[in-house]
Amino acid sequence: MTRRLALVARDPEDLEVVSSLLQDAIVQVGEMTYIRDEKRFVLIASRFRRDREAGDAGSPPDVFERVNCALRFDRVSAVKRRNLDPARLSRVLSLLAIRCEGEYIDLIFSGDHAIRLVADEIACRIDDLDLGWPTRLKPDHPES
Repeated sequence: MTRRLALVARDPEDLEVVSSLLQDAIVQVGEMTYIRDEKRFVLIASRFRRDREAGDAGSPPDVFERVNCALRFDRVSAVKRRNLDPARLSRVLSLLAIRCEGEYIDLIFSGDHAIRLVADEIACRIDDLDLGWPTRLKPDHPES
């Protein structure tokens, strides 16, 4: 039986795990928000299930999975964007990595887009929202 992922990240090592699980997640700009009064940044993403192998649960060996998940950062005092227009709600981005340096947590997207969260500590949570669906499309990162 497929289980839903639920993880909390409190330090840079935990955040590396979250980053690896969210590599190649598809995020629509309109599915990201900063709730200033709650000091919370939230996004909904379609993540490629790197925590499952193709062929698990009797599926064909070339069938993978995606699952909708919520990513939440608490204790965020500011959000900065690079090359990203928050008004373009339907724009779709691919999340490449989440990095932490000092008080900054950077969400790095393809196409030189990024979101920088200013936070006095790492307070992150990721939760799968459904059981996922099959896909034959596997993200590819060709060597350059």
